[in-house]
Amino acid sequence: MKGMIISNPKSGTSETMLGEVIGTIESHYDEIIIKKTLAEGDASRFAEESGSFDHLIVIGGDGTLHEVVNGLMKLPRDKRPVIGLIPGGTCNDFARALELPIEPSRAAKVINMLREKRVDVIKIGDRYALNFIGVGLIADTSRQIDPNEKETLGSIGYFLATIRQFREADPFYIKLSRRDDVLFEGEVSFLYVGNGSYLGTVPTKLETQSFSDGLLEVVHSSAIGFPMIRQLLAQQLGLDQSSTEWAHIQTDELVVELKQPQIIDVDGEHFETERMSIQLDKEALTFLTP
Repeated sequence: MKGMIISNPKSGTSETMLGEVIGTIESHYDEIIIKKTLAEGDASRFAEESGSFDHLIVIGGDGTLHEVVNGLMKLPRDKRPVIGLIPGGTCNDFARALELPIEPSRAAKVINMLREKRVDVIKIGDRYALNFIGVGLIADTSRQIDPNEKETLGSIGYFLATIRQFREADPFYIKLSRRDDVLFEGEVSFLYVGNGSYLGTVPTKLETQSFSDGLLEVVHSSAIGFPMIRQLLAQQLGLDQSSTEWAHIQTDELVVELKQPQIIDVDGEHFETERMSIQLDKEALTFLTP
């Protein structure tokens, strides 16, 4: 077999970690090519060049994985290599959804098991995502994270940013539709469209959430205030809340319309728009899992 490794040194990947990973997995491969990212876009470009490889090993965080997915989705389905993921970032949300060990050397041993699992991929226009799309409070929070807090406090930094954002959050108008059906129209404090099961290292706690069922989890809410902050401080915030202020649906596609452009968070990357057409590409990628 042939393997390509994409490693992002900026995510905390050291030469020692890279050496440990190679030493753990090398017996399975006749050839291993190592590609190190130096700038934004490198991981996507390397992934797009991986069509002749059996496995693509990604060493990095959610941002690196996001780039890799967008590169792989440019390849024909039958040319996309199987992905082995070695968590190397702060949150590693999709690695958690796959139930991978967060410790890199243990994650490398999972690759040796050669157990494959197909996963769905979210398509937003010409963009792709594995984990989630966030609008409103979710997107605002990720943009407000202090880089020092992210590095030193990890997921707690996300909690602190969310608490700060509660003081400034304003409801916004949104219209959600599926084909010819209007699913919701009104003001919300946030919109979450998910495929994975973690958000900032916190489980979403949606009982129906699955990354291979062909369905998106859509949650929106007008709730805001002290009760939510109290749950957050206890690290118990989930999206499956038993309240009339929260709404949860499942759908295979969704059109999101806003009265004015909003910042959209797609797996931690941001862009601005007032309309999104979202589909789910069922079982579009394959990962090595425990």
